Amino acid sequence: MVFSDIAFVFLFLPISILAILPFLKTKAGPAAILIFSLIFFYWSSGFYTLLLVMSILLNYAFGLIVQRHRHRAWLVVCIVLNILALIHYKYIGFLLNAIGLPENSAALDYAKNIILPIGISFYTFQGVSYVIDVWRGDVNAEKNPVIFGAYLSFFPQLIAGPIVRYRDVEKDFSNPDVSLDNMFAGFARFAAGLFKKIVIADTMGSVADSAFGLQDQPIGMAAAWAGAIAYSLQIYFDFSGYSDMALGIARIFGIKIPENFNHPYAASTITNFWRRWLISLSTWFRDYLYIPLGGNRGGSARTYFNLFIVFLTTGIWHGAAWTFLFWGLWHGLFIILERVFLGKTAATLENPLLRFLYCLPVVIFGWVLFRAPDMQSAFSFMFSMVNFGQSNLFDLSGQIFAVHSNFEIAVLLIGTLLIGLQGSYKPLGVWMMHAHKDEKTGVETFPSALGLLVRFIIATLMIGFSTAIAFSADFSPFLYFRF
Repeated sequence: MVFSDIAFVFLFLPISILAILPFLKTKAGPAAILIFSLIFFYWSSGFYTLLLVMSILLNYAFGLIVQRHRHRAWLVVCIVLNILALIHYKYIGFLLNAIGLPENSAALDYAKNIILPIGISFYTFQGVSYVIDVWRGDVNAEKNPVIFGAYLSFFPQLIAGPIVRYRDVEKDFSNPDVSLDNMFAGFARFAAGLFKKIVIADTMGSVADSAFGLQDQPIGMAAAWAGAIAYSLQIYFDFSGYSDMALGIARIFGIKIPENFNHPYAASTITNFWRRWLISLSTWFRDYLYIPLGGNRGGSARTYFNLFIVFLTTGIWHGAAWTFLFWGLWHGLFIILERVFLGKTAATLENPLLRFLYCLPVVIFGWVLFRAPDMQSAFSFMFSMVNFGQSNLFDLSGQIFAVHSNFEIAVLLIGTLLIGLQGSYKPLGVWMMHAHKDEKTGVETFPSALGLLVRFIIATLMIGFSTAIAFSADFSPFLYFRF
């Protein structure tokens, strides 16, 4: 079950809201969240719900042990157990192939039958961050297993993030801020995310699939760029749409989880891009890998090595394939180069020309690695993007546009315009969230009654339009569910 599923929108979500809200301000609130989170996960993953329960028990127990004994060995054991489970379910087949085992080996046959549990990368990283924070003294170990279980299994962000740290939501799970303002804001944010996923991301997915499906025939440069841009739009609106829905549902329950995107395509450098894209993951690697490795404290060579390790790991985290590994290294390479030539300026540089001539092309080429089924296909597609010598250089009509509706073409053009303008407008999900906090003063401002009415009408129309399209379209899961 996914958030864009009709059964979720009109069955599970309303029932869960009606069942959980009456208990949220009581001691039974965490138990209600935990029960419905486990039901949601079982609906999506069946038997693998036991794996989530084991992760809850493991990290809950080690949180208490680490706080009591403060010995690094307990922390290491907990991290190793978490990572071993992740390796077994996500990477064992890739590792066995990498060491050259024959295709008919019993080990590979076993690995091929392993099904990747949905969300394992996200809840594993949450569990690890919790135990590390307890060991560091940044947060006290949670003594109530139900509250901890509700945190780790919280269904809005369970299967595709954001990666939420316990210290950021500890008070919300104990005393959620339930109010009509938060419920309305959450509803509007959810509607915006659903619209982004179904109307924009899924539409762009169709265009991207047709372009990347032309690998068995020559593809013109313009068609290749159309496919690459379509996929860049798809992955952004797909994942930011999911994040909007996650933040929206959590807000309905009075729980504020951190933002995951901040105009990533408005960045002028790759360094700045990673401060805006998938913020919860990039900050996780910064705080729990980059800084423990030494960060930038050991000189330039050591800093570059640490960055190499971080982005190698970032690539591998996304998937057990060489394409993901090289995608991570691709970004790591440009971040290292920016450190060499731009220094600290790379993190804050805002230059529209640099953005269009450098950053966006690097990101889009990187998405080709992310989308392609293998390295050979990725290189072939990239070559088409820079091959000015092809006879079908601008043959868009026959290769891309002729097989798509006017609606799909319009979404591609509008989405491309939105990328170009990103940074000059508020993200749809943020605009729909009627309470806006001033970054400098921290004061929340609210629109007028008319503004609230307009947002409510827009949110209702978005849900109606999105579900109408969902009824007539094929099922399309969120891209990040496989990570």
